[in-house]
This record gives sequence, structure tokens and C-alpha cells, in this order.
Amino acid sequence: MKKFLITAAALLAFAFATQSAQAASVQGEIKVVAYGQGMLLAPGIDCGGGHTDCTETVTWDDSGPAPTLSLFPHGTKTGWGITSWSGCDSLPSMNDCRVAFPSSGTRTVFAYFFDVAAPTAFISGYSTAAGDELHVNLQVSDNEAVTKVEFLVNDEVVLTQTGNFGNATLDTSQVPEGEAVLKIRAYDANRNMGESASHTIPVDHTAPVASLDSPLTATNAATAAFTFKELDPDVWGVDCAIQRVGETDEMNPCGDWEPYSEEVPAEGDWELVFEARDMVGNITRTVHPFVVDRTAPEAAFASGPDDGSEVDPGLVEYSWTASDGLTTTQLCSWDEGATFECEGTASMSLGTGPHSLKVEITDLAGNATTLTRTVTVKDPVDPGPDPDPDPDPDPDPDPDPDTTDRTAPVVKLIALKQRVIALGKALRLKVRCNESCSGRVVVKGKRGISFAGRVYLAEAGVAKLKLRPTAKVRKRVSRIALRSLRPLGLTARASLRDKAGNIGMATLKFRATA
Repeated sequence: MKKFLITAAALLAFAFATQSAQAASVQGEIKVVAYGQGMLLAPGIDCGGGHTDCTETVTWDDSGPAPTLSLFPHGTKTGWGITSWSGCDSLPSMNDCRVAFPSSGTRTVFAYFFDVAAPTAFISGYSTAAGDELHVNLQVSDNEAVTKVEFLVNDEVVLTQTGNFGNATLDTSQVPEGEAVLKIRAYDANRNMGESASHTIPVDHTAPVASLDSPLTATNAATAAFTFKELDPDVWGVDCAIQRVGETDEMNPCGDWEPYSEEVPAEGDWELVFEARDMVGNITRTVHPFVVDRTAPEAAFASGPDDGSEVDPGLVEYSWTASDGLTTTQLCSWDEGATFECEGTASMSLGTGPHSLKVEITDLAGNATTLTRTVTVKDPVDPGPDPDPDPDPDPDPDPDPDTTDRTAPVVKLIALKQRVIALGKALRLKVRCNESCSGRVVVKGKRGISFAGRVYLAEAGVAKLKLRPTAKVRKRVSRIALRSLRPLGLTARASLRDKAGNIGMATLKFRATA
């Protein structure tokens, strides 16, 4: 009986020892998987980046708690960082994943490494101002690779590049004038973004202005020369070409203080083309036409005494015709005296002796034609003694008759009906005088309208006048005729002298209809 009890006790002790041995043999495994450019380190773990020790197995007594493994990122590639975990029991920080071993089987922990470094972006150069374009030089870099660069003006993307980073030309034609802010943004494959510093740039879309100083419109010279007025500060340069109309010649720098000139070998229509540009490329193109004319006007006398003829005392009047492709001016002088404007006619009351008329017709290019006529005014005829005297004269004549004429002539002006537009050719008037008289008639109106002419009446009667306007007055009359629907008020004044020197005057106000 005693022997049995000992055996039973031994069996119980053996069973207890067996159970204790079984509890101490619990074994668990943790497997680590690292994604991306990073490594994980823990006791028994050296995983990622080419290291393959990614599993750790632990045996423990399951009567106590399961052991815990702490995983730490280690040896991460520059610019990369762990961004998330999967399978951790606790995560005190992104760099500390704590996980308990399983009582059986394998437990897997995942770690995710990503590129977290933003690219660097630097604007190394740019245009000092922008017009329709802006040129930019840049430098970008990244720990991996830059995949995209955005160019922003006033925080709006105006251009995107996905390669060939280094320079770019931006379209700024729609950017308002004024100051604009330029910057760039660089991205990598993980959409990390780096932004450059901002730069303020003036934007200018207004082309500069360059103008000529009194440019010629016609010339007869071998070369045509043009001078510019003082250039505005925003003019960066000017290019010129003198060419025939319809042709395109090479442009040359011009616009400095010296006149720009080129040969114009042939007559015809020519033009000066000049382009003014500013520093951002805005350009103003101007075309100034001019005529090369080396042919003098054609002119000839149409009426009046022949050259070298003798004429009776009194009014001598000439008329002539003149034609030219350009506007002409006509100047006259009697007896080499002072010149005066004349337009197709000239008249003068001449005294006894030789006289001359000179007419010089000059076109806009400077070509001139001269007409001359000479006449000799004969002496008045002396009637001599009376061939048939009165046989019975007044028996008591006045011994001292008063023959002095102190009575001024009676002068009257008469205006004919005429329209404003007709005044461009001539103003028609009639002048009546009750005796022989001569003098001047002046007609004036508003806006600088003025006509003048001379009158000569060898005896009492009516003189018909055609007062021709100067070129300047013709232009003014033309403007009035085009722009005004009202009649033009005019005032005529006549001042005529008789042979005794008495002066008679007359004034007339009248209107030319529109």
C-alpha cells in the first residue's frame, strides 16, 4: 500500500513537470514588409534596402504575456520618410511601431516609405519687363526627379513644362499692363511641390511713338532726308527704309540726331517706312508717302499784250495757265519790285515808259517755271491847237477860272449772286465809278477769308472784277463749304482815286450762299 502511494505521487509530479514544460514552449513569429526606399530595424530584424532579415521568431512561456517587438525606421534614403504603418498594436510616433508576437502563426507588419522631400525651384533670370512675351531662366532639382514645372503670373498658371527644364518663353499678351508677379512651382512624382521666390515685373503692351520733324512730301533732290523729333524715353530703337511704293526694302537703324537719307534715283511715288520699338518688343510701324518730281510746271501766257509791245496808258492785265501734278504757288512782281501772290492773273495801271511782269510758278517739290513779259506804255497824245476855233468866243470870259477838282468820285459796289463753293475759283463783284478812277478793292469774311484786287476805269462806267483767292484762302473756303450749311457773310470795301487825287470809298455787306 505504501509502495502504491509513492508511485501515485511520482506520477503526479511527472504530470506537473510535463505540463510546465509544455507551457514554456510557446512560439510566435513577426514578419516585416517594407515598401519604398527605407529600412526597418529591430532585435533580429534588418529589413529593406537590400537587407532580407525580415522575420523574427520568439519562444516564450505562454503563462506570461507575449513579448513585444519595437520597429524603427533606419537607413532611410535621403528625402524619403515613413508615412504609414499597417499591423502595429500601438504607434507612439511614426518612427516607433510596437507589435506583440502571436501565440501561434505569423504576424505581418507593413511599413510604407515615400519620397517626402519637395523639389527646389529658383528663377535665375528673366526679362526686365514684359510685352507680349516674357523670357525666364530657371533651375530646379529634387532628391529623385522633377516631373513638372508650372509658371505663374499673378498666381495664374500660364505655362506648364514636363521636361527640358532650364528656360521658357511665356505668353503675356493677355496680362494687363502694370506690375505683374512671376514665380514657378516644381513637382516630383509624389506631388511634392517646391515654390520659387516671387519677382515683380512691369508689363507694357503700348507701342512707343516716333514722329518726323517737318517731313517733306515732295522733293526734286537726288536723295530724300528725314529727321526725327526728339524720341520718347520708351523708344528703344528705330529702323527705317526709303523705298518705292509697293516694294519692301531692308530696314536700317535710324532715329538718332542725324537725318536719315537714301538715294531716290527716279521720279514717282516713294515712302519712308519706320518702325519704333521699345525694350519689350512693342512696335509702331509708320509709313510716310512722298513724291519725287524733277519736272517743272508747264505754264504759258493766255492773254495780255505781246512781249515787247507798246500799249496805251491805263490798266494792263495778263492771264496765264499752269499745270503740274503737284500743288503750285505763284508769285508775281511788276518792274522787279516786291512780289505778291497771284493765281492765273495779274493787272496793273502803268505809267508812261517800259514795264515788265515776272511770274514764278513753283511746285511742291521745288521745281520752278518763270514767265516774263515786257511792254512800253506810250506817252499820252497831245491834241495840239484847236483846228476850228470858235469865231465868236465869250466876250467876257472868266479871267481866272477855277479848274481845280476837289470832288471825290462816287463809288458803288455791286455783289453778284454766288455760292461759297464757287469762291474757291473767284469772287465776282462790280464796281461803278462816275468818272475815271483807279484803286483797290478788299473783301474779308470770318475764319481768315480775304480777297483783294485792283480796279482801273479810264472813264465813268462799271468794272467787272474777279478776285482770285490765294492757296491758303482756297483751303479755308473748301473747309467752310464742306462743313457749314449757313451762308458766308462778307464785307467789301473799295477805295478809288480820280485823276485829281480825290478818293471815293464804298462799303458793301453781302452773303455767299451755302
